[in-house]
Amino acid sequence: MNSFFVTCSSIGNYGHALTKGSFYEVIEYKDDKYRITGNHNKRVWISNSYFIEGKVIIPKIDKWKLDDDQEEFDLIEATIEFSDGSKRWCLITTPEKLLNHFNEREMEPPGFNIRHLIIVKSITQNDINRTLIHLDEQDEIMNATIPLYE
Repeated sequence: MNSFFVTCSSIGNYGHALTKGSFYEVIEYKDDKYRITGNHNKRVWISNSYFIEGKVIIPKIDKWKLDDDQEEFDLIEATIEFSDGSKRWCLITTPEKLLNHFNEREMEPPGFNIRHLIIVKSITQNDINRTLIHLDEQDEIMNATIPLYE
């Protein structure tokens, strides 16, 4: 087999072996799985669904910021900037803030669906950062945010 490369688009349960955006040489391909040498220097079989064929540059989270005062709002706007310069937007809240949001006002209809709402344990730098990085590594960040056009 001629060697070729794949780019990791999602680490799934393979955080010990994969890094999103890294290139891996395919040693063997069988049953929709690639055999690669992972970050831990061991050969592993991993589903091709975790990869894009070729050496592809995949944008990753570069930085983020809260755009609203967390004391003033229950649903806090956040801007996320990626390594390619693109920006996306989402709302961040906690379970307590979400409950407060419903209890403070009359709503018609009495519910809503917000695809770009991320719920974290607490509005701390650490909890938000860990959650956003997890979503990014699992290739879910694009579904959890919307494009920001300035």
